[in-house]
Amino acid sequence: MSFDYAELLLNRSLGYLEEAEHAFSKGHVDVCAVNAEIAAQLALKAFIVKLGYEPPRTHEIRKLLGEISRITDLQDVKVFATKHKNELIILEDARRIGQYGELPLDQERAEITLKTARAVIELVKKIWSL
Repeated sequence: MSFDYAELLLNRSLGYLEEAEHAFSKGHVDVCAVNAEIAAQLALKAFIVKLGYEPPRTHEIRKLLGEISRITDLQDVKVFATKHKNELIILEDARRIGQYGELPLDQERAEITLKTARAVIELVKKIWSL
């Protein structure tokens, strides 16, 4: 895995976040939630690639955070995962519900997914240079 690939994934992550914000502003909460989850996932995978590892083939944000914690032993990652556990669960569920659910997500859950994705990306930016 190359550093260029890590940067590509991080830039894709930012694009998905931008699309999530746009969808939210238009009231497309399902689209917002799916794009927010993808944004968070790609940011975490970008960091794992940057560290020289193959990212796990999972969509589970908490597993990706766990992998980063295992590789780096960074306290910031552990604290983040603990502090945002409930929001991370909502973010993970949002992709499945937003894509395949029989009922739409509500505005409040979409907002949580967007805020949580932003927080994940900010965490990655914070630890990127370590």
